[in-house]
Amino acid sequence: MRAGLFGGTFNPIHNGHLMVARKVLDRLALDRLHLIPCWTPPHKHPDYLAPADDRVRMIRLALPGDARIHLSEIEIQRRGPSYTIDTVDAFRTRLAPGADLFLVMGLDAFLDIHTWKDHQSLLAVVQPVVVTREIANAEPEADPMTRMDDFIRNQLSADYRLQDGENRWRTPAGRAIHHLSTRPVAVSSTMVRRRVREGKAITDLVPPAVGAYIERRELYR
Repeated sequence: MRAGLFGGTFNPIHNGHLMVARKVLDRLALDRLHLIPCWTPPHKHPDYLAPADDRVRMIRLALPGDARIHLSEIEIQRRGPSYTIDTVDAFRTRLAPGADLFLVMGLDAFLDIHTWKDHQSLLAVVQPVVVTREIANAEPEADPMTRMDDFIRNQLSADYRLQDGENRWRTPAGRAIHHLSTRPVAVSSTMVRRRVREGKAITDLVPPAVGAYIERRELYR
């Protein structure tokens, strides 16, 4: 089995998250993708973090009719700071033993991965999938592949080599890091929260059921 782990605050979940989920599933031929809302993010502090129960309910409402996409409440149930290595270990030992695990993240998070708890142990058992947005006419030094290659070689391990004709780095021992470029989507959780505070519509940013839930619960005001 090939299983993806897509973690975050999902504060709230939005159309961009769902687009990334579908792209990752298809491009990497995953059997499952688990959306994993965290209890407390150890590396960032959102300006307003909705209660965990609300974020979980919004994910349930947003899930498309795709049996491959699942909600995992493992970090919510564990509480405390949500360290990725602990979540991955739980999937390896109890939730998806024997599965090939792929960890979905953005470029900024990946470029900070060397500061994560037990990051070398993490890279030994999971394959990061770094999702970036295509930027037209970007400067060469801003190219995600160039930035990733420099970071991987200098901060992670010189054993990684970019595979010819592929958006993937591998080591002789079989470790792998993937890059997945997507078309820009003009949506973020910050944008959703800001629009709600300003009393503006969010119908183009989130699934209808999520928008109705935010309105009913008076979140992000």
